[in-house]
Amino acid sequence: MLIDAERIPQEQKMESAAAQIYAIQAGLELGKKRGKKLMFARSAMAVLTASVLIAGLLFFNPTQLMPQQASTSIESSNWGVLEPFKKLASLDGDALTLESAIRNDYVQIVNKSAEKNGYKITLNAVIADENKIILLYTGTTSGGQEIYNVNSVWLTDAVTGQSVVDENGSRGGMGLHAVDSIYTWLGKTIYPLDKDKAFPKEVVANFQIASVDPGMLAKPKTGTDLADMRYSDRLKVSFAIDPKFWEQKTETVVINQPFMIDGHEVNLAQVELSPLSIVVKFTLSEALKTDWEIRNELFGKTPSELTSRVGKRELKNNSIGGSGSEDGFISNFSSNVLDQPKFIRLKLDAGPDREKEEYIDILKK
Repeated sequence: MLIDAERIPQEQKMESAAAQIYAIQAGLELGKKRGKKLMFARSAMAVLTASVLIAGLLFFNPTQLMPQQASTSIESSNWGVLEPFKKLASLDGDALTLESAIRNDYVQIVNKSAEKNGYKITLNAVIADENKIILLYTGTTSGGQEIYNVNSVWLTDAVTGQSVVDENGSRGGMGLHAVDSIYTWLGKTIYPLDKDKAFPKEVVANFQIASVDPGMLAKPKTGTDLADMRYSDRLKVSFAIDPKFWEQKTETVVINQPFMIDGHEVNLAQVELSPLSIVVKFTLSEALKTDWEIRNELFGKTPSELTSRVGKRELKNNSIGGSGSEDGFISNFSSNVLDQPKFIRLKLDAGPDREKEEYIDILKK
């Protein structure tokens, strides 16, 4: 049992979605008591996604790693060597970001592999900006082992061995089997970066693959018993990050435009625009900052529809999560900043505060 426990990374020891939901609720209560930072998920889907990441391989069928409510269509253009990842992207709420990066050649093709004892990992590509780094990778097995998932991905400085990701940020990931193959896994992992720190030139991506014996993957209870699992050794791929990713800095647009939600004034303070994310920041009055009941209600009703115009097309920038902050709320959206949109605007729904829909221009050229 101790040996099995050692094979599970620390971030994967949360055992169920219910436990994660409880942890979030507990965090809210702590915030109420201390009046500090408020952190919570925008929706049940966001909670479940976070739970999948933490729970790792236990208690989830591999198909549960894939969001089931995608609303972004993928361009029909050829993705070249990354074509196998198009299906994965079509299931991702943040697909617009990946699509925009590939379309604008904002990708570093790596195609380096590590292999040991019948397990192989290939780091296909890397995409980054000063806020986050995205890894696209392929895991394969031989000897009849069926891939359950790539259950662990670390990212470290090749020189110091220290993690290069922002410990205060939240990582995200998803994956699925390749077409007609239970021996090949296509994965995507996103790590937050601290843009105030210099990113190392040489990085090590450190993977572990989880698999099951032949015929086990189709059994309904597979994934609920640790004894069923087989694990690869740590598979390490080192690479030098392309300096082009640090050339385009985050653009901060100060807006300071108030609007109403249920009779309460909320201020659209600023927006951060970068190749891989659009971050919208809302602030509240001093009185509302500590009124936790109203804050919780307002958070669930903050505007979540962001659109941009590229050429003659108007695209939806999907909401990919949100959190509380000391001053108010933060909402994250997919980004197509690389496409140089003519405008980006936030929709305010009609309702008790407005007779008709209104828009706040975040960017207009």
